[in-house]
Amino acid sequence: MTETAPPSPPLSPLQNPLWDFSLEFYRQPQVADFLLECQDTRGADVCLLLWASYTSACGRQLSEEGWRVADRGLAPRRRMINSVRNLRRWLARVNKGGWLYEWCKRSELRMEQRQLAALWKLNGEPWPETRSPLELAGQQYGLLQKDQARWAGLIDAYSTGIGVARGTSPLDAVTNSTPGTAPDNC
Repeated sequence: MTETAPPSPPLSPLQNPLWDFSLEFYRQPQVADFLLECQDTRGADVCLLLWASYTSACGRQLSEEGWRVADRGLAPRRRMINSVRNLRRWLARVNKGGWLYEWCKRSELRMEQRQLAALWKLNGEPWPETRSPLELAGQQYGLLQKDQARWAGLIDAYSTGIGVARGTSPLDAVTNSTPGTAPDNC
């Protein structure tokens, strides 16, 4: 009789390909600046922008209905995240590096991870995909075409860089970074 390996424990819903992509993409040159600029000047939800970036990098489109459901569904958590972010920014001016500032920073990141987990779950829904995710985000947040083109360039640069650096397709490099996390419907 041959022994088989015990089944691996199920992954946490918080650990998913969208989260992995978001961490990697956000670290790329100019990406954080662009996303935070959209957040601060346009009121954009960075988690929605990361979801749109991931979807675009996968070569998929979204439906307007799916976008609206995501935006409305995230609204209550978005308000909580904004409250913690505002407190963290205030603390940065008063006592950056203090324990409360660091706690707020970690809390904000954990809440954003939950937002992305909700979006990942929504990503699996069978919406009729009809529009570019970058166009939908651009429409919602009033991004000019030049800003959408800049964003698309950041995604392309990231996708090309990952594929070249690791010798794989762009999304495989991110989604296969942890065994068993490749998306079923990228």
